[in-house]
Amino acid sequence: MKKLLKKRQLILATLVLALGAAVFVNWYYSKPEMAADARTQPPTAADSRQTEEHLGDSQYVHNPYSASAGQYFAGARLRRSSAHDEAKETLGAVITDSRADPKAVADAGKALQRLADAIKLEADCESLIAAKTGAECLVIIGADTAETVLGGEPINSATALQIKEILAQKTGFDWEKIMIVELN
Repeated sequence: MKKLLKKRQLILATLVLALGAAVFVNWYYSKPEMAADARTQPPTAADSRQTEEHLGDSQYVHNPYSASAGQYFAGARLRRSSAHDEAKETLGAVITDSRADPKAVADAGKALQRLADAIKLEADCESLIAAKTGAECLVIIGADTAETVLGGEPINSATALQIKEILAQKTGFDWEKIMIVELN
């Protein structure tokens, strides 16, 4: 009985030490004193300039011109995705319609394949352009044109050349059918 009691005490002591070590490690890596120091330090001149820049600025609820680049790209991708989905549904309805003409079904199948290829191509081009330029972009591929909207810093001629080269290589379009638009 005495041996069992010592064994339990040893296990309990080990668990308490493990819990204490876990609390210390958590405290050490979360550094609560840094957060407290940041809250107690007086604001610097740069902090006050940042807040003063926006004091008194009028803000419109639905002003499309005040949207940030991230909001623009998110909205544009959403609109593009919904347009793709509508086209897929329409083409799918033609394909699955039992009363449809076999030629219309074949044409719809080809159009659906072109749409799927364009969606994949848009994503691939966006990834390559973002990797090459470091800027957020949106690629829209039409029947015989490719358009790119770039956000961020203004582009120079070398960057524009890289973008056109990527799009021409991926899509096979002539350089004249590739357009680059900078987002303001």
